[in-house]
Amino acid sequence: MSSVVLDPESPPLVGAGPGQAFVRFVANAFRLRGRASRSEYWWWMLINLVVVALAQFVLPWLIENRLPQPALLFGPFGPWLAANITLFSVAPTAAPQTALAAGILIACGLWLLVTLIPGYTVAVRRLHDSNLSGWWVLLVLLPVGALIVLLLTTRRSRPEGARFD
Repeated sequence: MSSVVLDPESPPLVGAGPGQAFVRFVANAFRLRGRASRSEYWWWMLINLVVVALAQFVLPWLIENRLPQPALLFGPFGPWLAANITLFSVAPTAAPQTALAAGILIACGLWLLVTLIPGYTVAVRRLHDSNLSGWWVLLVLLPVGALIVLLLTTRRSRPEGARFD
């Protein structure tokens, strides 16, 4: 992981490993210009999923032997989904009973806040690599838009995407 990885003008790193993808994610956290390879994007998504799943479900379950309500995973539409769609309905739970469990949930909330903008920027760069405008990422504001953006990020890299560098 030399200076080439952190060079803002470097092309997408095809075949990036999890460490390289995370370093590039942090180094380009607020950069909308450029491109991100599929491996860069999907390693970041896996890292994020593991951190959130551990912090919101596994650790509280191990500490208190019960699961909290996963409202943070549903985003701004969580309350609406829980009230209107039975697939997402979750029985409300009480607040965490130990300070450790509460601290873990707070840390998860902070993680989500800290990685919110960088998560969008890596998605924009991923869309650029497949020769799509980064404006497509705004679809996540719609209830089914996140799924559409997720599908768009699976597109293969295209040479025409270099126009976004």
